[in-house]
Amino acid sequence: MSGGLGSGRALDCATLAEAASMLDPGVTVSFPGTGEQLTAADLDHGSERFAAGLVAAGVKPGEVVGLLLPTGPQVLLGLLGVVRAGAAASMLSAAAGTPERSAERLALVVSSARMRHLVVHEEHSDIAHILQRTCPGLVVLDANLTAPPGRLPEVAEGDLAVLQYTSGSTGHPKGVMLPHSAVLAALRAIVASARLTRQDTMVTWLPHYHDMGLFGLLAVLMAGGSGQVLSPLAFIRRPARVLQLLSDHGGTLLMGPNFSYDRLVAAATPELVSGLDLSRWRLAFNGAETVKASTVDAFTRCFASARVPESVMYPVYGMAEATLPITFPEPGTVPRIIHVDRTQLSDHGRCVLAAPHDPAAKPLVSVGRPVQDLRLRLVDANGSDCAPGQVGEIQISGPSVTSGYYADPAATAALFEGPWLHTGDLGFQLDGDLFIAGRSKEMIIVRGQNYFPEDVEVLAARQTGVHRGRCVAYAENEHVVVVAEIAPRHDPTVVCTEIRQTIADHLALTAVYVHPARPGWLPRTTSGKWQRALTQRRISEQNTILTSPTRDRTASGATPDHGERT
Repeated sequence: MSGGLGSGRALDCATLAEAASMLDPGVTVSFPGTGEQLTAADLDHGSERFAAGLVAAGVKPGEVVGLLLPTGPQVLLGLLGVVRAGAAASMLSAAAGTPERSAERLALVVSSARMRHLVVHEEHSDIAHILQRTCPGLVVLDANLTAPPGRLPEVAEGDLAVLQYTSGSTGHPKGVMLPHSAVLAALRAIVASARLTRQDTMVTWLPHYHDMGLFGLLAVLMAGGSGQVLSPLAFIRRPARVLQLLSDHGGTLLMGPNFSYDRLVAAATPELVSGLDLSRWRLAFNGAETVKASTVDAFTRCFASARVPESVMYPVYGMAEATLPITFPEPGTVPRIIHVDRTQLSDHGRCVLAAPHDPAAKPLVSVGRPVQDLRLRLVDANGSDCAPGQVGEIQISGPSVTSGYYADPAATAALFEGPWLHTGDLGFQLDGDLFIAGRSKEMIIVRGQNYFPEDVEVLAARQTGVHRGRCVAYAENEHVVVVAEIAPRHDPTVVCTEIRQTIADHLALTAVYVHPARPGWLPRTTSGKWQRALTQRRISEQNTILTSPTRDRTASGATPDHGERT
């Protein structure tokens, strides 16, 4: 690597299996929740012994091995051990709720991936026992499995390394195939585009079964840096712990979805911030969900007293099908925020700049430019390239892009147009910077008018009585449906009326149903995105879609889906 980026040795490898033994000797990964730590030597020797144990247990090259593990050393040892055994790793999560519910969801993935072996930590043994009853032939292996080192299978760069199940997978899970070549290309792109070095220390709480949590940490380690790894639950319960770790360990990097930075701001009292040393913090990766201008502004104001530069907030864009990175800003630059005419953007698909205080203005945050070796284009409905400022579908191509969906040729064929992958996201470029406008499948069309769900949600979230601003909008029968969590001690009828009135005032939209819901009812993906389609299905299953927009009903009969889940 040039310019002092990375350690060179691991990043120059052709496979993740080879890179496991080529980490910079100074690499360390610490787990403050348990006090455990792994060095580069631990990762090398531990993953080698685990790989030998897998081979001895009957794992064959080319098969998919599931890893059902809590945050801890076994995650990295398991991942690297699986690929060194010539197999592909699929990082799995235990869903919130009962073991039966988790097993039911995981059974779909086990079937989709044709798994024969599942590595399980004792914490999830109850789920594993249920899975073995519902998935005949599934072999459960202990997370501490080891065997004396021996000859391991040869691994090629075209072999499957990771099978990443997208966070929104429900009834028909799609496994994103990531060969070693794609994984290494993505890690190199992250290191080069974010200028990671061996001096970097990442503090992370992101779940390892999400692409940002998995490959973000791997990129830092491959660059020779170190990590401080908390569990997602530890962050949810005490966000200030992340700030304390950044201060105590000279943290330079943090990753998370937009909502996590709102939590950090809420937790960062003046007293706390005054006692922190955040002088080394240089990048706060903000991705996985829509980056909000209000969050960028609040973050900047909150941490200015701790001498955190405006350039630390780092809005990015990525997805599992790109292994992770698609666009990054230039490190050290202040986030670019523009204001555009909302109607021109939604109805005519073009960026028309507006004054910040114009009632029709919609703030958008740039997510930068394509990362190293990745090509990006914007295409209109006719398949033509978009001009600057014109909204189109974002399509990508490059060495880090998936080869398709596992054992699903039809879905794979629909994913590509020649070498170009359909992201399903809408955006436009201005002066070379990419701005995300929304999801093409989630566009709300009411009586011929287009509305982005985010525009409706922002307005609804501002209303007093909406619990922590949590709401979801979607289209149903020529109306906009808003499902909003209502804070305790607020009258749902009053809050719903205020939501409808605000939407009517700002968007000239009166065909609105509002469903109040209990705090924690709205479902998120593992990356923190609101699941609009799942929300719509749950409301429909309860038969609570109303016949008149003047009436509201509480979506409180359903089981809460732990909206705090990351």
